[in-house]
Amino acid sequence: MFDRLVVRKFAVTSLLAVVAGSVFAADPQSAPAPARQVVAIIDGKEVPPPAIEMGDPETIAAILDEGKNRNQVMDHLTHLTKRIGSRLTGSQRLITANHWCRDQYVRWGLSNSHVEQWGDVATGFDRGPSTGALLLVREKKNDDKSVTIEHDKLRDFEFSTLSWTKGTDGPVRGKVIREPQTDADYEAAKDQLAGSWILVKAASPVGQRGVRRRLADFAEMRTAARKKLADGAAPETLTMQEKVAVAPVAGFISTTRDERVWTGGVNGWRERKIEDYPSDISVTVRSSDYDAINSRLADAEPIEVEFNLQHTLTPGPVPVYNTIAEIPGTTWPDEVVIVSGHLDSWDGVGSEGCTDNGTGSATTLETARILMAVGAKPKRTIRFINWSGEEQGLLGSARYVDMHKDALPKISAVFVDDGGTNYNGGLNVPKAMMDMIAAATAPINNVFYDDTDGKYLNCDLKTIEERMPPNGGSDHASFNRVGVPGFYWSETGRADYSYGWHTQHDKLDLAIPNYLAQSATCAAITAYNLACAPTLVPRPPAEEKKEQ
Repeated sequence: MFDRLVVRKFAVTSLLAVVAGSVFAADPQSAPAPARQVVAIIDGKEVPPPAIEMGDPETIAAILDEGKNRNQVMDHLTHLTKRIGSRLTGSQRLITANHWCRDQYVRWGLSNSHVEQWGDVATGFDRGPSTGALLLVREKKNDDKSVTIEHDKLRDFEFSTLSWTKGTDGPVRGKVIREPQTDADYEAAKDQLAGSWILVKAASPVGQRGVRRRLADFAEMRTAARKKLADGAAPETLTMQEKVAVAPVAGFISTTRDERVWTGGVNGWRERKIEDYPSDISVTVRSSDYDAINSRLADAEPIEVEFNLQHTLTPGPVPVYNTIAEIPGTTWPDEVVIVSGHLDSWDGVGSEGCTDNGTGSATTLETARILMAVGAKPKRTIRFINWSGEEQGLLGSARYVDMHKDALPKISAVFVDDGGTNYNGGLNVPKAMMDMIAAATAPINNVFYDDTDGKYLNCDLKTIEERMPPNGGSDHASFNRVGVPGFYWSETGRADYSYGWHTQHDKLDLAIPNYLAQSATCAAITAYNLACAPTLVPRPPAEEKKEQ
């Protein structure tokens, strides 16, 4: 057996070297190089690939050629971001995206292409075009001595609101009043509150998660204050902040204390029915917009703000889906390698859901297309899944695990692409799995060259201890918790993920095409090889339960 594997390894290396040379010659993003030797990269060091039988050498070469020279990942990503847009769980845009992905799989000839419902949402939410602006109020004297009030736009705001909240009924314009901080402030301002926008005092910077939690808690405080009054509480018993919360104001303006504006959702979004949503408005602007408002107020300039928030709440239940398709295995069709990425995104004003996670959705689609284009015949089934509900707590993948418990022992590995527009730069791999993963990923190394980075976009595997950690911030964690190997691609490259992550900047122009082409090709190579390996990816024995 060992001799046969060594001979096969030599054949693979030789064929890939020839193909790599032709690929380099055809691609402008390539470094002049002699025919390469296939290597695995483990903990930063190039090593010979372990002698484990993998996929057919001609198919591997064809995958590299297709992925380098006819890659269509940007076509998929452009459709998702520009034609569909952001894709909040429970929105019509996400349902559209689920069905569009299924239609692509059908068009490419995959099997069992379908959407699988994993749950529902009590109220759907769709955000339409929304605007906000700072206006200077100016009096214009007419020839007949009458006065016309005019508004000059000083700046457009970059802002967001919590998802699953009511919007405005058209543009709402009003003066700005700073949030009262003392009882004396409240007494001085209370007669001006009606119809005004309340500028909430800027809190200390707390980062994305802190801002989103604070906004959700602020919304709950306003709801609780209104309930107190409805239950018969005397107005004078309310706190000063509660008194402002129940006043008939136009809305509230707060800031992230950052030039990024992050979007989150209200508490209880999944179960809350449409009649339970309050009508109050709260927007969050970037730091420079907040400062502009505050500065004009300090100078006593006559300013107003105007917001037009096109929000649509739809009575449910609204179904939520994962999109699933397969390339059936020829030898062990009941054994599966999963390639995946979550399709849902947050939906803040301006966001197109590009780097979180249109990119991972597009590479999942392109992985499927590449394998079908080259006629790959994996021995195990390769399954492609576009998850939803990830942003609200890995909901779609967790339900998939619950719904398919009997099939879990035959899932070899699950790969998740959810790290933005950087390239698949590696995986964290337990020692027991390292040889197989190293052999599977080796063909991608020293193939994709990036002129800007001045280096090859390689896959560097990092050794970890015996088990995959059961936690994590993406859908791989749903599988690791039940002992199925779940891998999260380490994203490497020059892109700043935090710039677009859940912000108004998450648009198509952040995408780096060469990186995404590498990611899709890397996933195709890895999935195909593992689907042809002699065994499933090794799993460590189950941990023994300690006696109490």
